[in-house]
Amino acid sequence: MAKHQAVKKIFDEISTKYDLIDTIISLGLDQHWRKVLVKHLDLSNDLRCLDCGAGSGKVTEMIYFQCHGCDVTALDITDSMFNRELKKYVRFVVSPAERLPFEDSSFDRVSSAFLTRNLADIDRYFSEVYRVLKRGGIFVNMDIYNPTRPVISELFGIYFYRFVPFLGNRATGSKNYTYLANTVRYFHRPEVITQKLVEKGFSVQSIDLFFGAVYLHVATK
Repeated sequence: MAKHQAVKKIFDEISTKYDLIDTIISLGLDQHWRKVLVKHLDLSNDLRCLDCGAGSGKVTEMIYFQCHGCDVTALDITDSMFNRELKKYVRFVVSPAERLPFEDSSFDRVSSAFLTRNLADIDRYFSEVYRVLKRGGIFVNMDIYNPTRPVISELFGIYFYRFVPFLGNRATGSKNYTYLANTVRYFHRPEVITQKLVEKGFSVQSIDLFFGAVYLHVATK
């Protein structure tokens, strides 16, 4: 609960500038990566879809407009960031991702982008996703990781652990981007995420989107 409250406080504080800074620090690639995520959800008409850690609703919005007739739910620990206009079209639920307030086998698709490294219990989150997905359902998770290639790793370290906190902290008048950078520094390797998903019962494909720094995990129940 302590980490939930700390993470909620951070995102409440940076909510008005998060999207802009996110785009700047990703060199404008964040929206492309979200489009790739949604593509791998393999959407079709009349599905029930859940977007966890929805933030401002960028992935939620893509799902809604691409999945005709779909029932779309967005979930986040805070509602301070979510696009209020989008609430007219999708259901929005405030809850930690580790305690999904839905019945078993409720959804055909589940997504999360840049969520897992902020969780207090990633194993419980994956168990919850498995529980609420229908048999044959697809879960696509995207996050940032420490790249391991020597030159890429060094450049990433300078950029992400020095420049990004400096820019984000100055823009928001806080130290929150130091925390956000450190969530990547101390996060699992992509292959660990794959193994955790396999242990929950998923069939998993991992996809490198950016030199080992951004990965998709496409998991089928």
